[in-house]
Amino acid sequence: MLNNETVHSSLATQNINTTKAKRSKPMQKWIGWAAISFALLQVGCATPVGEIESWPITAAEKSQFSGKVVNIQCELGGNCAEQCGQGTQQLAVKSNKTGTVLIAKNLSNYSGAADELWRFCDQQVELNGLFTEHRGVRFFQIQNVRAKGGEWQRANQFLSDWAERGGKTPLQAQNWHEHDDRVKAIIERDGRLGLGPQADQEYFK
Repeated sequence: MLNNETVHSSLATQNINTTKAKRSKPMQKWIGWAAISFALLQVGCATPVGEIESWPITAAEKSQFSGKVVNIQCELGGNCAEQCGQGTQQLAVKSNKTGTVLIAKNLSNYSGAADELWRFCDQQVELNGLFTEHRGVRFFQIQNVRAKGGEWQRANQFLSDWAERGGKTPLQAQNWHEHDDRVKAIIERDGRLGLGPQADQEYFK
């Protein structure tokens, strides 16, 4: 799920780190090839499907549990969209063991978990990943999910769904936030720093 804070913080950080590199075309080309090589290396060394990989996030705690996929808006406010909103609404997993767990993140960068779970709407699933906590609020980053008795699936469905919705290529999907029309519209309106285009011009000149 997109919001202005997420877009501004992630993309402003990228822009700050690469501004100097953009001044040199040879350096920019080298960085591009390095980024592609690093991405391929990550694919080759990916954690096996079904296993939990460690992330350097605050108070990370590996966990695996089962429960029913529910729509948060339906559970709390009675706004029960068909098929849990088909990827447009925040989802959770309701379990006797853990209570109702907000599934806030998946395995891809800068994206939520709705695309990973809506197909399992009102169904029992098993999932694993990382709990994290900030100021007393717990969130869960899903890494793998499977229906009862099914095979594990990696929680990166968002990337292929995003590419299909927008007619984008798999390579563009790997850095989807750089090619997303919604992100571009927010940046055009508010700037990369979120302070307006004029602030960007003064900071990045």
